[in-house]
Amino acid sequence: MTDHGRDERTPLLRRTSETGRNADRIATPDEDFAHLNRQVKIWRRRRWASFVCSGFLILGFVALLILSGVLSRSRGKLHMGSSICLTPSCIHAASEILYNLSPDYQNIDACTDFNHLVCDGFDARHDIAADRSAVSTISSMADNGKTILRHILESPYPNASQHSTFSPLNLLNVAASTDEDNFNMMQETYNSCINETALQKLGVQPLLSLVREVANHFPLGPGNSYGESGKLGENDFPQLSDAILFLQQIGVTTFESLGTGADDKNPEVVIIQASPAGLTLPSPEYYEDADTTQQYQDMLQAVFSAFIPGNSSRDDAAKLAQSVVDLERKIAEATPPPEDQQDVTKYYNIIKVSEARTIAPAIGLDSVIEGLVPSDYNVDSMLLAFPEFLANVSQILTETDKATVQSYLIWKTIDTYADAVQGPEVAPISRFYNVMNGLDPETKAERWQTCVSYVDSTVGWILSRFFIEAAFSADAKNFGDHIVTDIKQQFISKLNALSWMDDSVKKLAINKVNNIDQKIGYPTESPDITNPEDVQAWYAGLEITNSFFNNTVSSNRFSINQSWSELGKPVDHGRWYMQADTVNAYYSPVGNEIVFPAGIMQFPVFQYDLPAYVSYGAFASVAGHELSHAFDSSGRHYDEHGNYTDWWTNHTVKEFTKRADCFVEQYSNFSVPGANGEPLHVNGRLTLGENIADAGGISAAFAAWKQRQQSTPDEDLPGLDYFSHEQLFFIFYSQFWCNKSRKEQLIQRIYTDPHSPAFARILGTMANSRAFREAYNCPVKAPTCELW
Repeated sequence: MTDHGRDERTPLLRRTSETGRNADRIATPDEDFAHLNRQVKIWRRRRWASFVCSGFLILGFVALLILSGVLSRSRGKLHMGSSICLTPSCIHAASEILYNLSPDYQNIDACTDFNHLVCDGFDARHDIAADRSAVSTISSMADNGKTILRHILESPYPNASQHSTFSPLNLLNVAASTDEDNFNMMQETYNSCINETALQKLGVQPLLSLVREVANHFPLGPGNSYGESGKLGENDFPQLSDAILFLQQIGVTTFESLGTGADDKNPEVVIIQASPAGLTLPSPEYYEDADTTQQYQDMLQAVFSAFIPGNSSRDDAAKLAQSVVDLERKIAEATPPPEDQQDVTKYYNIIKVSEARTIAPAIGLDSVIEGLVPSDYNVDSMLLAFPEFLANVSQILTETDKATVQSYLIWKTIDTYADAVQGPEVAPISRFYNVMNGLDPETKAERWQTCVSYVDSTVGWILSRFFIEAAFSADAKNFGDHIVTDIKQQFISKLNALSWMDDSVKKLAINKVNNIDQKIGYPTESPDITNPEDVQAWYAGLEITNSFFNNTVSSNRFSINQSWSELGKPVDHGRWYMQADTVNAYYSPVGNEIVFPAGIMQFPVFQYDLPAYVSYGAFASVAGHELSHAFDSSGRHYDEHGNYTDWWTNHTVKEFTKRADCFVEQYSNFSVPGANGEPLHVNGRLTLGENIADAGGISAAFAAWKQRQQSTPDEDLPGLDYFSHEQLFFIFYSQFWCNKSRKEQLIQRIYTDPHSPAFARILGTMANSRAFREAYNCPVKAPTCELW
């Protein structure tokens, strides 16, 4: 992943934690957004699963008792000739559906209140944990996966496991030895994090030392104090550039997010990329709220009192805090809107690296880049998104006191590394972020959860290797591959049937679908996580010790170096940008690839031994969603080879835009309660690509399932004969999106998230599905908006 995420377009889910800021966030350069946690299911295939198996037996017994009562109330929609599936998996799936449904589901109008019908039971049974800002089906999957990962990390090397061909018992001696070395490295990473006694004893001293280094890179100079440092002048530019370079090397982002990635117009070439950054608060809107900025300023004052070098600075902490907030407020005013930042037609801007100094002399981006690239790389051009933003920030800095600039750099360092230390000096930071997320100021996640996420972001491919060995199977991988292939075939059929797309464009679009690379479960190159030697080679150069802080710095340096070392090399098409245990998926337009980690291929989204309407309703819709991104408002700009180019005719663009505008208007009518109680509307333009993908995904998935059903009829699930199989298809889709969020989380996502709120992803997608309206016999059968 590039540091600003150009290579990997918006994934299925926004990759932010549903916990407070500190719960899952340890500073890593790849975490512009924190990992959305982990997941899993195949419990019975795990060496530690005996206690879970007994729990499942109890669940099955209880479910049968419950279902026997439900059967007596059923409407009698059992399909003629269909048998009832009474396997443990089917009983589990049926009970899960019934638990999530509204208790009053028979009296709710599915055509108008489907979100309540499918999720009211979920809402009633799930409280949001004290350290979380939301609870959802997705977070439950993630929690299940995290539990598995914890067992892996806290257990000895599984040398007796033979679950798969690459299990420890089936490895050759040399490979097994390497595998155990990798495991030990992973476990040491975890142990350095989980040892809070050592962290508390050390306190914030490592971070204080790092802050002094930052101050040395950008000193105020002799005779200058925090009260009288003067404005940033031309003579200060080289030192500011040097400080920004130092921070970039340890994973601290300042005014620009810098990284590398495939060139949108030449996707076989890795280029330097830069995009707007600089803000601490979630979005520019937050800088307009007086209460929020005052809370932010109070937190900064406490932090500066503890960390700013020099005793005299303690008296200036309040002034510095206010000046940093003012600086960020000015940067916020210059920041492009989020919908523009994901629009390739607006962010794609190639310049000579040498021009960056002319655009923004105060920052000296060219010097920063020279210090990051490999010594043998010829620095020439780069992608600079929104050069006017960089120019404005440069001008803002020349009007800012040096002390404010230094304090800002120090703050960004502290913010990045605060989770790597413990002590009262950093407590105000966690309190502030907790309040921002609607949590109790003093709450914190269980340490093991934080440390599982830390390991995943540090040596994630080692952890992924043991995850798939424990919780994924060849059968699951093959079934997933089959579903994705079905989706591609159905999407081609839909393209062929379009009347508004010109034939010349249609032919190229079909070629694009056929050329999509589908990646299922886990990577087998860059690295091949089934091969211990390949995994070991991937992490060569990463030094892990018993020091949590040093490991965090080392990991950041390693990731930064790895990213910049890709310059001058061909694009690595084998690389994945999500770990295998991640509950998410993505489409990359420059790679023209769709990626589905094993983490999302778990119950209740996916299970190969259930009736097909389960996995097609949920997972196939995910697959269709990702494939639809190839033709959404962003993906349509890329051809079958991942080149950003105009390959659509003017007529086709006009027809697409007319239909896309329907989605913009539709979703802009959804709202959540704002901070003052007034409705805060969804940004239909920001969420357009995701809304189009949701509609296209479920349409292709339903068609794929109906095609499969012709040759492989489905069994009924017990206790669910009130619903037809078609209706259950949409229930399984929608229950994937059951979600209960705090008000603060909903507001934040309206401003920042390219995905619509979960309830809107249910209601909007159902309104746009003709198959849904027919399945539930809605008065109006035509979809509200339709593209594919």
